[in-house]
Amino acid sequence: MNNEQAGNRFTPGRSFNTIDRWRFPAGRVSSCLWPIWGLIALFLCGFGPPTMVDRDVAPRQRFTVGQLRQIQQAQTPPPEISAVSVLVYDLDSGRELMTKAAHLPVSPASLAKLMTALLVLEQNRLEEQVTIQRQDLVGEAEMGLREGEVLRVDELLWGLLIPSGNDAAMALARHHSGGVEAFVGHMNLRAGDLGMHRTQFHNPNGFDADGQVSSAQDLLVIVRRLWEYPLFRQIVGTPAATVGSHELRTTNRLLGAYPGVNGVKTGTTFQSGQSLIAGLEQNGHQLFAVVLGSVDRYHDMRLVLQAVQGDYSWVSLRLPERPTALDRLFDAEGNRWFLRTDGLIVDSNSSATGPLFEALLAAWERQELQVFRRVQIPSAGKWDAGMQVGVLEWRLGDTVIATQRLLVQW
Repeated sequence: MNNEQAGNRFTPGRSFNTIDRWRFPAGRVSSCLWPIWGLIALFLCGFGPPTMVDRDVAPRQRFTVGQLRQIQQAQTPPPEISAVSVLVYDLDSGRELMTKAAHLPVSPASLAKLMTALLVLEQNRLEEQVTIQRQDLVGEAEMGLREGEVLRVDELLWGLLIPSGNDAAMALARHHSGGVEAFVGHMNLRAGDLGMHRTQFHNPNGFDADGQVSSAQDLLVIVRRLWEYPLFRQIVGTPAATVGSHELRTTNRLLGAYPGVNGVKTGTTFQSGQSLIAGLEQNGHQLFAVVLGSVDRYHDMRLVLQAVQGDYSWVSLRLPERPTALDRLFDAEGNRWFLRTDGLIVDSNSSATGPLFEALLAAWERQELQVFRRVQIPSAGKWDAGMQVGVLEWRLGDTVIATQRLLVQW
């Protein structure tokens, strides 16, 4: 009997997966496989428009082409700006709202003075006296110091940050470390400690120097640290001041000219072009915007801030007024307790607390905002009003953006 006569019969000694063992007449193949091919085609085509996923679990929502275009436009600076690097950061949530080449190392110009200020503030010798020496008077932008003049460290900080005084930078560096070269070494050590891997300093004032670079991401790290110091916030938010006999005027022309701007600093050299880090406060919330390597920093910054304000708005982080399953709990004896929040939100990016009741979200993100209750029931003992029994987690998609303490009440 040949193979064709054997049909479907299994022949001892032959491999079980031999193809011709399951041979069908041509007509039967077509009639049997058409339904199978139809099912395969149906599953390959799907039952709706394609959805972008980056995990095994299906997403909770699908974006339309228009929404995807909105997302891309919101996260990308306006095309007409000239800045090489752009970064907009929400301090409350720790989110980057807009970026363009934020990791690119560029010459920082006078923004290097931010690291000078940080080292001086961290040393905390603000009341000490500094005698100005001839070597401090390096020219260009200055606060107008004179050789032999004596000022306190905190007074020199005003001259460093308001008019971007190179003379103040040199005097502070020398006083801090005993010499400018030693101070630059401390600048680079601190940059390494802070994870600023795209930063290298060669002087404390920001003069162009081969290899002196930083990035928008790294400079933001310094600003976030500096913002913890009330004195720094006061200085950079002041348009003009008098220190001794010196009349100081800020180089940041957005102060008092753009609503909500409360700092931070400018930088300009031939090599770096124009740069600006701007702080923006709205309804008690703090944003930072960075533009580096610009032809017109104020024009660019206005466009960036207007774009962010047009695409994002503040959304309340409050539970509904009506009762929900999140506001009650039963103890081990079956007694029902109602729950309340303590009015404070814990920033997910730090241990700081504050009355943060809003999150800065784009329109397409609002449907992704959800609140989850994470219960931490006391192991034993009597329940008392005011006892913490868990937290509310405010999540944007899969990311926790804030945590609110959950307390027992009668």
